[in-house]
Amino acid sequence: MNAQAIVSALGLYAGVFVVGAISSVIPIVSIDLFLIGLTVATGAAAAVPIVLCAAAGQLAGKLPIYAASRGATTLLGSPSHRERLDRMRARVARWQRAPLAVLATSAIAGLPPFSIMATAAGVLAIRLRPFCVVVFAGRAARFAIVIAATALASR
Repeated sequence: MNAQAIVSALGLYAGVFVVGAISSVIPIVSIDLFLIGLTVATGAAAAVPIVLCAAAGQLAGKLPIYAASRGATTLLGSPSHRERLDRMRARVARWQRAPLAVLATSAIAGLPPFSIMATAAGVLAIRLRPFCVVVFAGRAARFAIVIAATALASR
């Protein structure tokens, strides 16, 4: 099933949400290219709800990865692994807002790779609410830029 079939079956907004969720888990599915194609085909009239649905889909796809990586840290077998992880978390905690700034940069710009940062956020025990806010806002900003640039370029 391709993105067009998903949108046809579910409708525009639910389709965008689903493609956003799929693309956040399967890296070869590009939400950016999907949004570019959608904008070229339909224009930017529904840009705001499309951006919100795509960002929500991305967050929905990243939450299980975040939760799994956060839970995986409790499965570390040896005490030395736990001690190293605790030391790393303590170093990150000293930076206060730096991990969220890196996560936001990744959510907007894609550098460092967003998939890696979502996993790292779970490992480093970034709290759930800030994770959700930063991911949703960062991805929404990215998708708004993609749609606006496409709309301007296709004029």
